[in-house]
Amino acid sequence: MSETKTWHSIELPEGAELVKKEWFEYSSEKGQFQIELFETISGTFYAIGIPKGEDEKLVIYGSSEVHDKAMALQIVVEKIEREGLL
Repeated sequence: MSETKTWHSIELPEGAELVKKEWFEYSSEKGQFQIELFETISGTFYAIGIPKGEDEKLVIYGSSEVHDKAMALQIVVEKIEREGLL
């Protein structure tokens, strides 16, 4: 049986970087936010969240680079809930 290859197995030229991006929508009492989750080819994750409203002040909520997808999302959600404007 042959091994299934994923995007992590792509060979890149020296100095090149490839990142996978997923989108999430988060709604709470703080408002509506678009959260973008990034996965690096080395298997680490980071996320950023921004308000969706046109009249909203642009605030970027970000996570550090971590080794778990759920943790990156959790960090951003917690920052929104802690620091988000009403």
